[in-house]
Amino acid sequence: MNAGRLNKLISKLGSSDPSARRSAAEALSDGDERAIYPLLQALRDLNPGVQDAAMRSLINIGGEVTAYMVIPLLKEEALIRNTAFIILREIGNIDLLSGLLKDKDDDVRKFAIDLMTDIGDPGACQYLGPMLTDTNPNVRAATVKAIGKLGCPGSIKELIKALKDEEWVCFSALEAIAEIKDPAALEPLTELLYGPAEAIRYSVIEALGKIGTHKAGAILKEFIKDASGLEKNAILKSLIEIGLTPEMKDLSEILMTMLQSDDKEDILIALKGLVSIGCYEAIPVIVDKGGSLDPSLPDEIETLTVFREALLRIGCSEKLMEVIGSPGTRFRGKVLAIEALGKMRCRKAASHLIEVVKSPLRDVRRAGAAALGELNADNETIEALLSATDDPDGHVRKAAVIALGRLSDPSAYDELLKLLMIEPYRDVREEIIRSLMRIDEKQFVSGLNDYEEATREMIASFSEDTDLIITLSGDASPTVRVSAVLSLGKTPQEERTLSRIKEATRDADPDVRKAAAQCIEEMGCCREELTDLLKDSDMWVRFYALRALASVNGPQSLEPIVSMLYDPEVPVMLGAIEALSGIDHPDALKALDALREHENPDIREKIAEALETSW
Repeated sequence: MNAGRLNKLISKLGSSDPSARRSAAEALSDGDERAIYPLLQALRDLNPGVQDAAMRSLINIGGEVTAYMVIPLLKEEALIRNTAFIILREIGNIDLLSGLLKDKDDDVRKFAIDLMTDIGDPGACQYLGPMLTDTNPNVRAATVKAIGKLGCPGSIKELIKALKDEEWVCFSALEAIAEIKDPAALEPLTELLYGPAEAIRYSVIEALGKIGTHKAGAILKEFIKDASGLEKNAILKSLIEIGLTPEMKDLSEILMTMLQSDDKEDILIALKGLVSIGCYEAIPVIVDKGGSLDPSLPDEIETLTVFREALLRIGCSEKLMEVIGSPGTRFRGKVLAIEALGKMRCRKAASHLIEVVKSPLRDVRRAGAAALGELNADNETIEALLSATDDPDGHVRKAAVIALGRLSDPSAYDELLKLLMIEPYRDVREEIIRSLMRIDEKQFVSGLNDYEEATREMIASFSEDTDLIITLSGDASPTVRVSAVLSLGKTPQEERTLSRIKEATRDADPDVRKAAAQCIEEMGCCREELTDLLKDSDMWVRFYALRALASVNGPQSLEPIVSMLYDPEVPVMLGAIEALSGIDHPDALKALDALREHENPDIREKIAEALETSW
């Protein structure tokens, strides 16, 4: 930067306009050493924006000179000191900072060590050794923390020695040992573990968990006998972090007690621990606790998911099967266990699940039917599910029908077809049709002409057979035609399909024409037909045609979309405004701007939003 421009920018730092001062401070980031002092002065500006710009420019200039001139600011008031800290951290000159370790001010020495820690350069380790004997405990604490963070080699002896220092230094030493994870510290840590200071014991427990060796686990396991209730929780966290094994089953009683806690963190720790040691005896307790959770409460949904995962990890066990048949298990717990058996496809549980389908509790029967659908089909399973299709509750019938469809056993076809004729609930009938089509779609659709309108409509919605969908798109019922035309959007773009969609745009029923517009939007075809639909007599046909045209061919269809701004119906006009707001073209903005003062307040508001977004 030439001297003239530099002097001009420095002069602007004294402007009465904060924005001018900020701009000058920003521009000086391209300066050199001559800009450092003025920028240091700008750090004291009353405007935060100027302060921030000056700080960033100093960081950008960087170098040893900047760092040297910023260092004295560490002795200033808090705001300037913190700003200096950030600048020095970003410059990252470890060697220059090392000189501060001899400063008479305790805070400056500590700041220097904290800076070295934040910079993260292991080269700082060469300067930290003597600071372990500093006269100030805060400096010594910062030093041991830095040694841990930087991973300084050969420092474990000094850290062990620091364990005997003042409590605050000891905490930092424990934190550093946890970072380094050196097993050489296990013996002195064990001594502290049996010491009188409870807070220190907690930190030791955490450090042992971080070290993570088998010996560290053994020390914690031994101490748990003498630990307080809260300490036991901390020990279990550390043991779980190390890795519990089946040999540690003697901890199961403590874990089960924790599981009964009302503290969510304790519950999750206990679950993880019980699963790790494979404690099958805990299954009734896990199911009972999980059954106490209410799935309708958002705060408990996540915890309930963890219970499900715990049961899945424990696996297909006799204990879990016994629980679902026990009269002492609350119904939500039974549902939880049944769902787990289904998800793990526990074939051994088939007889137990067949029994629960006969339960007096609706949710238990429903869960049992759903779980049977996850198993392999056999005569007993199919018979139990067919029996459940006669259940007085629609939810149970629906679960049984879905399960039969999933198993796809031909022996269920006739019974499902009979059920279709008498089932009163639409959602259950939908699942019956899905299941029948899974089992034997060809046989099911062979009776197409004998089915009532609602059944043909569902077939049109669910089928993936292009020929069948095309056939139904010509059905006598407009409702069936609507479902079939919408389904055409999921089929391959073949000539016969496109031909049928184009025919649907000329259907006598407006709902079918509207479905055709939606189908075209899905497939991305038939621009000419969409343009014709813009002149349709039905407002909603025009609306969906407009939306489809904007989606399929927006910028190329600007003129017909603009014409819809003058449609007699407000919803169509609003649709046109929305479509034009998504088209990046000057004519689109011009057309919207022309209606800025429209008499309808809704139109004015929508246009104002569109123009604001576009600009």
